[in-house]
Amino acid sequence: MYDLSVCLAAIRRHNWKRLYDSIVSSMGDYTFELIFCGPYEEGPEELKGLENVKYIQDFGAPTRAQQISMIAATGRYITWAADDGWYLPPGDNNITLAECIEELDTDIENPKRCLVTRYNEGVGDGLGDPNVGLYCLNTHRPVASPHYGNTFLIYNCAIMTTEYFLELGGFDCEFEACPMAFCDFGARAQLDGQDPSLAGLLFECTHFPAETGDHAPIHNAQLDADQPRYKSIWQQPQAPDRIKLDINNWKNVPAVWTRRFPVSKS
Repeated sequence: MYDLSVCLAAIRRHNWKRLYDSIVSSMGDYTFELIFCGPYEEGPEELKGLENVKYIQDFGAPTRAQQISMIAATGRYITWAADDGWYLPPGDNNITLAECIEELDTDIENPKRCLVTRYNEGVGDGLGDPNVGLYCLNTHRPVASPHYGNTFLIYNCAIMTTEYFLELGGFDCEFEACPMAFCDFGARAQLDGQDPSLAGLLFECTHFPAETGDHAPIHNAQLDADQPRYKSIWQQPQAPDRIKLDINNWKNVPAVWTRRFPVSKS
């Protein structure tokens, strides 16, 4: 068993070596596996032959691919990442994955232990100043709800026990793009009694505003499908009853995400 599984929906194969190397630097003496799920059957030449790297081919929406990658995890702890990003090197202004594992291990018997870490996106903090509540769900209108407290955190970057992630049923794969599914998971987990700690800066990723770069399918899915769905769930009186899901709910959504892959795959 590995100490940590890093799992992600992935299409940007040219970035994967950078991500792998950044995990090596951040993990210290702890062990890890890196699991990619997306349209490629294998990774770049630089990662061939590594036993701790797995590839799962799938043409579904990002949340479906993310869920598939996490079901394959064998680590004690689990986290998710973005394939346009990298873990920051050890330094005075950030934390490392090794430090996160050390912190989680101080309460190793608690399956609900969780760290929510900060991340940079482009030139600034991914969500904004945590001192004014910008890492909290109710600070952001698209994910605000009367059903959770104002201290409930957004799980854009989180590390927790694999046992608990699977027990809760993981992500709701009816959400197409991952960000809203991450928020939904965090809301369900915190309503279930998970008490996350907000940790330091861990990760950095590229900023693709609106439809720039290859971001259009994700941008449009979030605005057109995921935000309305999130609101329809979390504004309903029965929303707190929806905590644990079927971990295999990814099978209920299309096998081909036509926003990104318009030609059906046989």
